[in-house]
Amino acid sequence: MQFVIVLVLIAGIIATLAVDEFPGPLERCHFGNETCYVEQAQNFFRAFKSGIPDRGVASLEPIDLGTLRVESGGHSASLQFNLLMTDAKLYNLANSVVVKSLKGFTKDFSKPLKLVLMLYMPDLEVRAKYDVNGKILILPIVSTGDIVIKLSQVQAKLRIVADPVKRGHGDGDGHTYLNITDFKTVTKVKEGNFTLSNLFSDNRELRESTLKVLNDEWDALAADIQPKINEACDRSFRAILQHLWDNIPYEEFFDSESSIIHTGKKAMKS
Repeated sequence: MQFVIVLVLIAGIIATLAVDEFPGPLERCHFGNETCYVEQAQNFFRAFKSGIPDRGVASLEPIDLGTLRVESGGHSASLQFNLLMTDAKLYNLANSVVVKSLKGFTKDFSKPLKLVLMLYMPDLEVRAKYDVNGKILILPIVSTGDIVIKLSQVQAKLRIVADPVKRGHGDGDGHTYLNITDFKTVTKVKEGNFTLSNLFSDNRELRESTLKVLNDEWDALAADIQPKINEACDRSFRAILQHLWDNIPYEEFFDSESSIIHTGKKAMKS
């Protein structure tokens, strides 16, 4: 899933690579050392599950997804319902994520930076309050309660596009910062499973038979639900990363031996 999660990852990388007094175990990387990029990204998830408050980096465990609205029915005639998920949160990202690769850093400030982050998460959970209205087969379903969506063997590809913007001495510090212009995640989930509390007022037999239908139809449901989870993750990660990048010059991402070209755009005062 979108999960899974690049923003925070890159946010951590950059924050820690950029500030001398930033707590270990993170370190700056030499420009072009992709092995180091991956190592520092992985270290960030392990070391900063609670985020970095002084850098505006929110918690990684859990990640706040907010409100998700899902209209299901376009991929299965047996499932027709509207699902509202509130106070949604993503769990187990920081504990399970494996950073596979991180590419796209450049010294050329005359064109956008295009980062590609590949992640693998063996186990993730989305938990939320739910409100559902619709039908399953011929059975009306109207209920509220708690929902848990378990996702197994999640592969995520995150693409981040950012413009290098130089802040002039008149309204800035003369350094170059990154402004995110596009952020998108594509995920592949091998298995998924739903659990809904209070379904049919906890009529056990009816609840279990209904959940079986839902889980048997995972592929159809995932086509509707998975993109919504990805979109929510993108919003959260983009906001986290942009806030961090607003405070850390791109030149500071790397060690002192890595020269950076200064040909970026001048920043506009906001």
